[in-house]
Amino acid sequence: MNRYATYEQFFTPEQAEPVLGVLKDNNIPFEFTSLSKAVDQLISGGGPDYAYEIKIPANQFETVNRLLRENIKINLTEIDPDYYLFAFDDKELIDVLKHPDEWGRLDFAIAREILETRGIQFSAEELDAFWNTKMEKLAQPSKAGNLGVWGGYTVSVLVCFIAVITGLVYWKSTKTLPNGNRYFVYDEETRKLGKNMFYLSLIIMAVVLTIVLARSYVLVSNNLIP
Repeated sequence: MNRYATYEQFFTPEQAEPVLGVLKDNNIPFEFTSLSKAVDQLISGGGPDYAYEIKIPANQFETVNRLLRENIKINLTEIDPDYYLFAFDDKELIDVLKHPDEWGRLDFAIAREILETRGIQFSAEELDAFWNTKMEKLAQPSKAGNLGVWGGYTVSVLVCFIAVITGLVYWKSTKTLPNGNRYFVYDEETRKLGKNMFYLSLIIMAVVLTIVLARSYVLVSNNLIP
């Protein structure tokens, strides 16, 4: 069974209608659900307060991306002449096409149309190549940053509870790319550090708890607690 993953989130049902229409017209299975604000903010880390999301099978991301790209029709005469993309030079507009995940579908389509008016055209295959290159870059794992290996172990010893959470994040965090593929967020070295932090912190917490309970038992047994 194909894994469903979040494809896009929206503030209102109306914003989702163009995407839902394409999914329905092409018989692509989907789930359209409302989001719990508390859960959504927890997952997004306090980002935009989206209220709805569309989930589709992860192996359909590429197909849906292509369908949406092809279904957006732009008439430049209907776009505000002061729209910021008109001030972009050719290189900047091509950069929009190379990083479609960083720009909305509308900006992507407008950039493509502006380039065509300047005699610069890209085939579907070339646009796919841009997309694949960006996905390869996004798939690269991250490092733990400035914490470092010994910093991670120090945190494990001094602040066990925080280290358990941090270690679990480093070890198990995953990300779903715009093409539907899922990867670990951090590289192998960082994930190994996270795993060690997680287990080391649990062991220290267990030892500390055992000592506290044993001391309490001794005090109670000898009537040393008033």
